[in-house]
Amino acid sequence: MISSNLSNRLIFIFSLFGLFVSSFLLYEYNFASSVVCPTGAGCDIVRASPYSSFLGISIPILGVIFYLGMAVLSVLYSQKSFQKIIFKLHLLGSLVGIGFGVYLTYLEIYVIRAICFWCVASFIISMFIALSVIFRRRNENGN
Repeated sequence: MISSNLSNRLIFIFSLFGLFVSSFLLYEYNFASSVVCPTGAGCDIVRASPYSSFLGISIPILGVIFYLGMAVLSVLYSQKSFQKIIFKLHLLGSLVGIGFGVYLTYLEIYVIRAICFWCVASFIISMFIALSVIFRRRNENGN
């Protein structure tokens, strides 16, 4: 089992990876003529869809906010007095991230009918964050 500190570091590292992916997509959505996509044209199709924003906010902006928030919480976790609330915020954030990722992946597969490599990468990163949160909690409970 991994230690609580290692688990928190993993959350931070995965958050940085997710922040990179979301920042890259934010740039590509707003400044590039076409999204650099290692797997073909799926990224451009997803970007052009009406689902590339949620409540009027670009999905990459939501990703940047999510990953930045998770990284900041990891830094704050080092303060012993805030660990319980930060764990709850990490857990809530990771569950929201997974739920939103499932929703977006469903849209890509069944509605848009195109897969965005970077979107899937972001979803996988959010799953690793959620697993790290769960492992941290299991370690703290001694299970």
